[in-house]
Formats: sequence, C-alpha cells, structure tokens
Amino acid sequence: MDARADTKVFTVDIPLRWGDMDAYGHINNVTMMRILEEARIAVLGPPPSSGEPTENSPRALLPIFETFPSGVQALVAENHLKYRAPLPYRGQPARIKVYLAKATAASLTIAYDVYDAETGQHCVSASTVLAFFMPEAGSIVRLSKDQRQMISEFIAD
Repeated sequence: MDARADTKVFTVDIPLRWGDMDAYGHINNVTMMRILEEARIAVLGPPPSSGEPTENSPRALLPIFETFPSGVQALVAENHLKYRAPLPYRGQPARIKVYLAKATAASLTIAYDVYDAETGQHCVSASTVLAFFMPEAGSIVRLSKDQRQMISEFIAD
C-alpha cells in the first residue's frame, strides 16, 4: 500500500485482490466498503483498542486516534456510497483520495473519491461518519478542544 499526503487530501493506493472482482469483471459493490475501510485505516491508523499494533506497524498519516484514551471505540455510524463508474479489476491498486469533510462534537465524517489508477476514471464517491464511544461508560465521547483544533486544520474546503 502506498500513501502520501497533500495538505488536506491524502492519497492512498489500496491493492485489489482477484477475489474482489465480481462476475462482471469489476470490483464488487460490497467489497468497495472494505476497500474504503483500508483507506481510512491507512490515513487515520487503527482506532484505539483495536488489534495489537507494534512500533514496526505503519504509522497513520493523520494520527487522530492516538489522541483518544485507551478503550475509546470509533464506531461507523453511517456509510454513503455513490457508484459513478465500474472499477475494473486490473491487478493493480485502486487510487483513493481521503479527506476529512466534517467534525461535530462527537463524530467525524471522512470522505473518499476512488479512481481507476490506470485511466484516472472517478469510480466512487463515498463518506463514513465515525462516532466515538466508551463502552465501559456506555456513552459517546466528545472531541476535546485540542482534538477539534487538530481536526479543523485538516477539514477539506
């Protein structure tokens, strides 16, 4: 996976697997959700309390999750996808532009544009709303002033 940042837009190349293809020869619509998840994790890193990252694990391009206390979960509250064109399986990565679209008191909206890396065709526009939750307390976690400041610097215009 290749990733690079351009001020407020992060470009991530996510490898496509042969099994991601459907009977029509393009990437399956359900698989696209997994690809967007991979792009989101490449940019923001794994949410707190998930997996067992080590010091050798890839670093987030925008490490927002590192600012949360242990135990906080970043839950997907909404997903929206608009399929603009089929993304054919070509044995090469999909190019995904990832950016922060909106922040509220306790949520963050991440937006994505998916491109065919070979042709540059814009194939999918999508967004995900993450809500922050502390399971032990059973409550939503609000963004702190410092977190809101950090995020505001990366909200795309």
